[in-house]
Amino acid sequence: MKIILDAMGGDNAPDAVVRGALEAAKEFGVQIVLVGRGADILASMKAQGWDTLPDGVELANAEDVVDMHCDPAAVVKQHPNSSLVLGARMLAQGGGDAFISAGNTGALLTGATLYGGRIKGIRRGALAPVMPCANGQVRS
Repeated sequence: MKIILDAMGGDNAPDAVVRGALEAAKEFGVQIVLVGRGADILASMKAQGWDTLPDGVELANAEDVVDMHCDPAAVVKQHPNSSLVLGARMLAQGGGDAFISAGNTGALLTGATLYGGRIKGIRRGALAPVMPCANGQVRS
């Protein structure tokens, strides 16, 4: 399985995303494409003790970033070279089996709909978030 991962999405990006991606590639043997600012991703890797990309991990450079304040409806036009839009486009073009982002939820849903389309008969996209709880349980 090849997972395209928005390395710039989320509160602690790219550090938390890079750490999780490298651990997943090592532990589970999945292929991962980290999409985002290449220099920032490589600096994060180096700070975490990785000098080179491990086997199964690729880098796709995207210098633009969608932040939480961006208008979701305008992201595709205003940020076409962002990690979020590039990741969605890569998935639509067959560059991977899944695309994951912890970034702007509305922008992610917009990009997924525009690039991936909808299932026939389904009018709206759906979200299936996983919410960790204080007691250690996970709810979805």
